[in-house]
Order: sequence, then C-alpha cells, then structure tokens
Amino acid sequence: MTDNTSWILRLAAAVGLMALAGNCLLKYLWWTACYSAWYGIPKLTERWKTAGARASFNGWSVVVLDAASVAVLFSLIPLRSIQTSTLLRNALRLVMSLIFTIAGTAAFALALSWLKQGTR
Repeated sequence: MTDNTSWILRLAAAVGLMALAGNCLLKYLWWTACYSAWYGIPKLTERWKTAGARASFNGWSVVVLDAASVAVLFSLIPLRSIQTSTLLRNALRLVMSLIFTIAGTAAFALALSWLKQGTR
C-alpha cells in the first residue's frame, strides 16, 4: 500500500509541477511580448525593464519546474524489463521523462490558455 501511495504522490507531484510550468510558460510569453512591444519607447522605459525582469523570472521558472518534473518522472519509470546496460536504460528513462514533461507542460499551457481566454 505505501509503495502504491508513494507512486501516486510522485505522479501527482510531477503533474503539479507541469501545471505550474505551463502557467509560467504563458506568463513568460506574455511578458516577453510586452517587453518586445514597449522596448525603445522612452516614456515606457520603466515598464519594459519590469517586463524584461518578469519574462526572465518566468522563463527560468519554466526551466526549473520542468527539470524537477523530469527528475520525479525519471524516478517513476523503472524499465526493469529491458535487458541492456544500465547506461542505456537510464538514457531511455531520461528521454521518456523529457518527452512526458515537455508534452505535459505544453498540454497544460494550452488548456490554461483556453481557460484564461474563456474568463474574459
């Protein structure tokens, strides 16, 4: 029972990290667009500097949250049935974790963008 509970909690943590990363990705895109639109306009200097800082923060948040999600998913994928070297098995686990994380983050970003557009 505890092993199954641990697996479910780790999976929930990975999904939560992907959801947060998806939200940060949307914020990154928004602040990057604001920075791009306001850059070079003298009376908006303070705004574009703030937008650049926020874009940078959200961009790095996506990277850190996705790295944490990859680590959690890596621990969930055992691949014990594959009879190869440990290095190849771990490389496969890492690639699968990356694919799941990128796809999950993109799916959450898409779903959140639909939800956020529907509320306005």
